[in-house]
Amino acid sequence: MFVNKSVIGKLIGISLVFVLLLMGRSSETSLAADTEATSIYLPLIVRNFPPPPTVFGVEVHSFTNQDVIRLAVDARVSWVRIAAFDWSKIEPNAPVGNVHTYDWSKALESSLENIGRNHLRPIATVKMAPSWAQKYAGVSCGPIAAEKFTDFAAFLQAAVQRYSQPPYNVHHWELGNEPDVSRELVPADYPFGCWGEKGQTYYGGEYYAEMLKVAYPAIKAADPTAKVSIGGLLMDCDPNDPQCTDPAASKFLEGILRNQGAGYFDMLSFHAYPAFYTPANPFYSDLHHPKWDLRGGILDGKLDYIHEVMNTYGVSKPISLNEGGLMCVEPSQYCPPSVGIPYFLDAQASYVVWYYVRALAGGVENAIWYTFEGSGWRSVGMIGDDPSQPRDAYKVFKFITSELADVTYTGRVNTGSALHGYAFSKTGKVIWVLWSPDGQAHNFTLPAGYDQILDRFGNPVTPGNGVISINSPVYIEF
Repeated sequence: MFVNKSVIGKLIGISLVFVLLLMGRSSETSLAADTEATSIYLPLIVRNFPPPPTVFGVEVHSFTNQDVIRLAVDARVSWVRIAAFDWSKIEPNAPVGNVHTYDWSKALESSLENIGRNHLRPIATVKMAPSWAQKYAGVSCGPIAAEKFTDFAAFLQAAVQRYSQPPYNVHHWELGNEPDVSRELVPADYPFGCWGEKGQTYYGGEYYAEMLKVAYPAIKAADPTAKVSIGGLLMDCDPNDPQCTDPAASKFLEGILRNQGAGYFDMLSFHAYPAFYTPANPFYSDLHHPKWDLRGGILDGKLDYIHEVMNTYGVSKPISLNEGGLMCVEPSQYCPPSVGIPYFLDAQASYVVWYYVRALAGGVENAIWYTFEGSGWRSVGMIGDDPSQPRDAYKVFKFITSELADVTYTGRVNTGSALHGYAFSKTGKVIWVLWSPDGQAHNFTLPAGYDQILDRFGNPVTPGNGVISINSPVYIEF
């Protein structure tokens, strides 16, 4: 292979200059709100020339822990979702004489700086209305009063002007989180969203669209390259499923589109969380969720429903699966995880493959695992509490981000058995990903011409007489 030594020399020189600049910067005082220093990791000599983004993303509560940053960079994370902007804390007091006062120290500036400087792509969530801007007094997670939409737009424009620039480089903005949840179902200060209106046909989606019509132009005026996402939708159930107890709750999206909201956002986001079932059949609640089983389960079913609604209104938007993971829901025989932790952690590691492979097959823009650090809500955390000894889920994630980077989904694999299979292609290679959907091992006769078989961690698998037994996910390369 021909190697242009002069090009390599230039890259090395550029990298050395870059490192020297970083060393010189170490004595500077940070203006960011968080207390830990900015951290930059360069695992590759040309890390400062990052490749195009892949589908692989994670969510963090903060991004200042040195070990967490290193793990994210080592795993080639492309997207980092973070609830960086709490409007109620940044602008707790109403403007006086149309003069707004913002306390940017309440934004997660150090986290955003670390994300940006490590060439990851932040998805910044904006949440919580201050008391003076609430439609319903005392409900900070709820809708903003219509007469305060312009104040919200002013806040967003100021935030975009400040944080779209280096070192933050925020260009993806998410307005709220799970706005299709009703304030009647959660605490008034619920840390997510609660714009939902029980009793309304479209659950408040039309009102949310009115907010978008004011907020979106303000964001675009500050940064024409910005991408605006609606808050990730919970979508509790398939409205057409007989077991859906409140069909209107999942019509929030339809309310947005009915009120001409499609022209005021760039990306549509949703969430999908199955619960760990039993060691014998850990992912039963994914494929057979009682409120989504008619459409293929909680992940594929929600994606199918979103496409159906968009098609109904002649809308086509990129989709983000911006929250998901395997939950250990209490109480059950194996949860809390202190009882069944070996079973749950093993299932969680396999579900990483289930999650991202189907996201790729579904054509989403990105898929975000909630959360990356810590044990997380209902034990969904990928790393666990000790970053020096990450969970198997992280180890599986680190391999899949490499193995399925830059792939093209080509279709389902006809396994001839109960196994599920997905086929991908990339330069010079075809990759099949196969797993058992029912927690039981199934034999698979290997086709002619394969190069190697790898387990979920990337370790070689040796078949016996052209047959392998598959339960956990495997990769077959051609």
